Amino acid sequence: MRLSSSGTYIKNIILPGFVISGLAGVITGALIFFYKWGAEFISDLSGSIYAFILERPVFVPVMLIGLVGLALIMAFFIKCAPAVSGGGIPTAEGILRGLITFKWLRTFLSMIVNSYIAFFTGLPLGNEGPSVLIGTALGRGTNNLFNRTPAWDRYVMTGGAAAGFAVATGSPATGIIFALEEVHKRFSPMILMVALSSVVFASFTAEALSIIFGRTTSMFSLTAFPSVPVSRYWMAIVSGVGAGIIALLFIKGFTLMYKLLSEKIKAVSIEVKLICLFLLVGAVGLLLPSAVGSGHSVIEGVMIREYVWYIILTLLAVKIILIILCGGAGATGGLFIPILTIGALTGGLLAELMLVMGVPAEYYSVIVTVTVASFLGATLRAPITAIVFFIEAFSGFNNILFAALGVLISFVLMEILGVKPLYEVVLERKLKVMHKDDVPQIIDMEAVVQKGAFVIGKTTRDIFWPPSCHVMTVVRAGKNYISDARMDKDGDKVLKEGDTLRLRIQTYDRSETEKLVSDLVGKQDYDNDDLRSRMP
Repeated sequence: MRLSSSGTYIKNIILPGFVISGLAGVITGALIFFYKWGAEFISDLSGSIYAFILERPVFVPVMLIGLVGLALIMAFFIKCAPAVSGGGIPTAEGILRGLITFKWLRTFLSMIVNSYIAFFTGLPLGNEGPSVLIGTALGRGTNNLFNRTPAWDRYVMTGGAAAGFAVATGSPATGIIFALEEVHKRFSPMILMVALSSVVFASFTAEALSIIFGRTTSMFSLTAFPSVPVSRYWMAIVSGVGAGIIALLFIKGFTLMYKLLSEKIKAVSIEVKLICLFLLVGAVGLLLPSAVGSGHSVIEGVMIREYVWYIILTLLAVKIILIILCGGAGATGGLFIPILTIGALTGGLLAELMLVMGVPAEYYSVIVTVTVASFLGATLRAPITAIVFFIEAFSGFNNILFAALGVLISFVLMEILGVKPLYEVVLERKLKVMHKDDVPQIIDMEAVVQKGAFVIGKTTRDIFWPPSCHVMTVVRAGKNYISDARMDKDGDKVLKEGDTLRLRIQTYDRSETEKLVSDLVGKQDYDNDDLRSRMP
């Protein structure tokens, strides 16, 4: 990121990358703090209402009518803001990669309303996914209000998304790694800067508010677990294998549900799907209260060995089915805490089995937490994020190597089986629905870097190009177009004014793609027809 002058560097890098992203972090940190507070209150209220109705069955018809009404309200907001349908994190990833367009204010408001409806009705979804999408929306809003440079839009949104994740989970380091490994799947100084700035300012804001209002920002209130000796590292292997197998079944279940909905019952409206889902969740809420809700209390209950093995097995089966049905119906909510819940229940079963095999009971909670990390790494295919989350959320500093072994085993198992990460499955399904009648086209484009363009002084890997865009060659200004063209395989070329870029892009909208390119390299002086490649 070298620029010709310190003034230009401050204007083009520090100001938007640090200051604007930091401002987005402050706004996101404050709003997510209060959003979480509201989510916890509504979730507790939901549990109390289910308990009340269970003791007074005469109110069941009223409950059913209420569930139908809330399902219709959720469907209405999904139609108003399609981005709030399904998991918040996969949608945010699609937005940040340039694959999904959305209205930031409409999405922000609709996500809050719909996710609160989900918590109130007891859908097995969490607030972490919505927090990431809310942070993404606030990132765009902040950039629009204070920067107005389109090329910076996805960077500031990335910072907002990382900040939303960090505050929602109480894990700032994981939030930064999440932006690099999970969202963009690459390590870049530019992405690191915006994520770090937003997360730091968001975390400070949330911590300050927690002191003022007497609340905690931690996701779990757990004490440190005993260190596992090397002689018992075989337990991590068992946890990794078990987590990998359940992750395989879980992702395959999602895939089959999506296939069923897209091929067998695709004509069913979202209103009908949500009504059926809400009524089913309502019935489960009366029969098995622990199976509804995000699962946060279930995780803590498993940690302290509150459930016997057959209850754990029942909860695991019901949770998996309900979560898959929520995804298939397109209900608004997050999948992150449900993933942790399934991992904890899987870990509880494995821990009970190991105790029967003679493992001391003191290692029960360690086995559970390592299985959670292993399941997270296997499901998301993000091992570093899983390990860092284990350290931060579960105070696992004294068992880092033990957890890394479990995560490695589950990750390798999923790689061998060739199963796609869950968020990629969800995102692909969403994109398929969006582009069901569209046919993508591959176009070759040529563009010259104009004076003052956003890309000047940045390496090609630091730039958020249009989706499915590859920089084929870079030709320096004044150089021969044929003999001096250079490939940029590793993305380490620093772009300069006058450089000629040859791009190959797969797109559904040629004009929108050309606009995105112009936002990055500067407005071209020739017609769009000349922008097409003259490559043979």
